Amino acid sequence: MNLTRLRYFLAVADELHFGRAATKLHMAQPPLSQQIQQLEREVGADLFDRTTRRVNLTTAGRTLQPLAQKLIMQADAVDRLMAQHREGESGELRLGFVDSSSYAVMPKLLRAYRGRWPEVTFALRTMSSEAQRQALDQGVIDVGIARTHGTENGLQHTLILEERLLVAVSTDHRLAKRATTTLRQLEGESFISFSQTKSPALTAELRAMLEAAGVAYDPIIEAEEYTTIVGLVAAGEGIAVVPAAVCSFEPPNLVYVPLRDQVATTRLMLLTRDDETLPVVRQALELAADLFG
Repeated sequence: MNLTRLRYFLAVADELHFGRAATKLHMAQPPLSQQIQQLEREVGADLFDRTTRRVNLTTAGRTLQPLAQKLIMQADAVDRLMAQHREGESGELRLGFVDSSSYAVMPKLLRAYRGRWPEVTFALRTMSSEAQRQALDQGVIDVGIARTHGTENGLQHTLILEERLLVAVSTDHRLAKRATTTLRQLEGESFISFSQTKSPALTAELRAMLEAAGVAYDPIIEAEEYTTIVGLVAAGEGIAVVPAAVCSFEPPNLVYVPLRDQVATTRLMLLTRDDETLPVVRQALELAADLFG
């Protein structure tokens, strides 16, 4: 039994006439009759009572009809679903993202994506840039939103945003009332940082930036989320250098002071595999270019 013969059967069952059914199917009547006979041999029962004047469904035919309709509907649904998947209209996008992108960039990208392709679902994971590169290599995620791109082979990075860096300080800190400050003015401060173990490349970039300005960078506290870092700053435990996106989180007793050094920036990029062919990934890259390009 195959789906084509079931489609033929349903056409004859609808028309109760082999000639009209053949016309509807854009085929000649003899091949249609042969296919119905083949189907009857396969199911082991006559499906139609045939006379020279009329064609009627047998009991077996009436039993088969709703089952055949259900099978054809399911097969058509599979065809539509896979066509949508091939065209990027449906499917799943597995996205890893750094914590700091969750305040503005990642929600903006997802909101725009869902508006254009509402049938695509998302699996979201907060991950460091290093963890994203490993997850891409292992096929665990499809796209990463990262701060550093690394040197691994087989991955490509697309810059989507360059953000200014700010200094988060408590409201009673000596810099709190400044309109701006510089990296050099952070000398002697107690730093609270993102985990050096989780994000060694980001830590190395920040350390190099500060040391070039003559500032030693030896954090006294490390955390894995910017909400924790900023909360500790607000409590007066130290200061933190953070991306501008983080300033949308405004706990009491906290001030963000912009850094006016030209080098005080950080990048945000999309990471993908070089050989990626998924339409949902291509769409993410194109949408990011539209939103942030």
